[in-house]
Amino acid sequence: MICYMHEGNPYGHLKVGNKVILPTNLASMAGAALQDVKGWLDELGQSGVFDSLPDGTIFSKRMVRDESLREIRAAGGKLGGNPALKVNLEVIPEVENDVKQKPTPSSSSSSSSSSSSSSSSSSSSLTSVDTNICPPDGGPEVKIPYCDHQGVKDLYHLHLPTLRKVEVWNAVRQGYLRQRWREVATELAQTKPINSNDVLSWWAEFFKHIGQSKFLVGKVNSKDGRAFTADLEWILKPSNFAKIVEGKYHGAN
Repeated sequence: MICYMHEGNPYGHLKVGNKVILPTNLASMAGAALQDVKGWLDELGQSGVFDSLPDGTIFSKRMVRDESLREIRAAGGKLGGNPALKVNLEVIPEVENDVKQKPTPSSSSSSSSSSSSSSSSSSSSLTSVDTNICPPDGGPEVKIPYCDHQGVKDLYHLHLPTLRKVEVWNAVRQGYLRQRWREVATELAQTKPINSNDVLSWWAEFFKHIGQSKFLVGKVNSKDGRAFTADLEWILKPSNFAKIVEGKYHGAN
């Protein structure tokens, strides 16, 4: 539902174009029984996870609110004034965090976080403005959509519900995600123009990939009888991220 809401019009609404996605449609799209889907929707509705419009459209108040905030920031800057002021006050501390991270060995795009590009990439993730970067292979500039922190966290919770829930989203974790988002988006943008939904689709498949590893989801006990369980911060660290993409942890199934 969250994936479809990311593509909904308006954003955050469970619609395909102008068509409302009703329970019967959702059951078909999710490959589940209608009775099960109705039960899940009742449970989510009673818990206040979503709201509905008179025509039956399900929507996420949080996604709608976040989108509105992104548009406001993109139009005038978070401080409501000079965008340069925002960069001076907010971006510089987080750029420092990005620069300190080592590039991911397995990704050809990891070296894109150089001193010249990390500033513009970090600024884009905070102000919700797309940015152009030059790939490390010397190819033409590609446009990288803003880093959708909430979108990635939502997909993590959706596809990996048994893993530790993200309660704190501090500067370190934000920096990890911006780097990984930039790497993924750079790769995707090599073949065609992309938007944030394209990158989110990649993350959805990535989290599904993680869910297929018994080791990462805590179903394999070590010699001491305890099971390791990944969390989002661990997943986003450069070396761990590269190993997951390469399938190293899927051999423990």
